[in-house]
Amino acid sequence: MLSITLPYTEGLRALPGGDITAFFILLFILSTAFNLLLAIVLRIAGEVAGRTKTTIDDRILKVMAGYLPPISILTALWLAVEAVYPGALILGSYNDFDVYVTLLLIILGFLLSSLADAVLLWYGIEIRARAGRKSRDEEVFPFVRNIVRITILAVFAVFILNRMGFETAAIITGLGIGGLAVALALQDTLGNFFAGVHILVDKPFREENYVKLDNGMEGTIKKIGWRTTRMVTLAQNEVIVPNSKLASAVVENYSTPSDLSGVLYQVGVDYKEDIDDVEKVITEALRRSAKKTQMVDEQTIWVRFDSFGDYALNFKFGYLVKGAYVNRFNVLKDVNRELFYSFKKEGIGIPFPVRVIYQKEGKK
Repeated sequence: MLSITLPYTEGLRALPGGDITAFFILLFILSTAFNLLLAIVLRIAGEVAGRTKTTIDDRILKVMAGYLPPISILTALWLAVEAVYPGALILGSYNDFDVYVTLLLIILGFLLSSLADAVLLWYGIEIRARAGRKSRDEEVFPFVRNIVRITILAVFAVFILNRMGFETAAIITGLGIGGLAVALALQDTLGNFFAGVHILVDKPFREENYVKLDNGMEGTIKKIGWRTTRMVTLAQNEVIVPNSKLASAVVENYSTPSDLSGVLYQVGVDYKEDIDDVEKVITEALRRSAKKTQMVDEQTIWVRFDSFGDYALNFKFGYLVKGAYVNRFNVLKDVNRELFYSFKKEGIGIPFPVRVIYQKEGKK
C-alpha cells in the first residue's frame, strides 16, 4: 500500500480537532500551492503562445487551463487523505489510491478528447479564416469531431473498467467490430480529411496560389476544405478536387517560392534580317512594355538567337512577371503589340510557311 508522509503532519494533528483539522489544513495548503504553481506555469505558457502566429497553441492552452485545476485539487485531496488517514479509506476492494487513479483517468479521458476537438476546430477555422470566411465552432465538421471524441472516451472507459476488474473482452470485441464498420463506411471521408491535414501542414500550396496538376488541370486555389479543395480555372469554372487525389498528385506551383513568374516565348523573322539588329529591337520593345505595364522586372529581360528554322530565324526571349500568375497574360498582350509595331517600324519581316511545288513536264 502506498504511504505518503508530509512535513509537520504530526504537529497539525496536535491542534484542536485532531485529524480532521490537520486534513483540512493540509488540503488548503496543498490546493493553494498547486493552483499557485499552475497559475504561474499557465501565465508563462500564455505569454509564449501569444507571440506565435498560429492559434492552435492558444486553443490547447485554453483546454489545459480548464482541466489542470481539477487535477491539482484531486491530487491535493489524495495527498491530504494519505498523509492524515493512511490506508483508512477503503471502498469495497478499492483503496483511496485506486479511487484517485480512476478519477484521474476519467479527467484525462475528457482532457484528451477536448484536445483532439481543439485541434480539429483549429484546422477547420484556420482554413476558413484564410478564405475570409468566419465560422462558429459548431459549424466546423461536427460529425468527425463527435466521432473522434466518442472514440477517445470509449477507449478510456474500457481501460478504466478493465482496471477496476470488469471483463472487457466482449466490449473490446464489439468496439472493434463497430470501429471497423465505421472505418469502412467513412474510408473516403477519412482519407480526404487526413489528406487535407497533410496539405495544411506541409503547405505545398495555399489559397490564391496558381497551380497546375499532373493531369493538365490548372487554376487558382480558392478554398482548402476538410474534404475537398476548390480551384477556379482561367475560364472562371470552379473545379472541386478531393483532397486525397490532390495530395497524391504532382503539383506545379507558379506562386512560389516568390511572386515572380518566369515566362519564355519565341518569335521568328525573315532570313534576310540582321541578327544583332533583331535582338536589339526585341530588347527595346520588351523594356518599353515593362515600363508601361509595371508588371515586369526589367532586370530579368533576356533575348537570344536560338535556331535556324525551316523558313525563319528563331529568337527566344523571356522575363519575370510580378504578382499573380495571370498577370503574364496581360503582359504578353502588351509585349506582342510592342513587337508587332517595332518590327513594322524597322521593316523586319515575319515570314510564314511557303510551299514551293516543282512539277516536271512529261515527254511528248
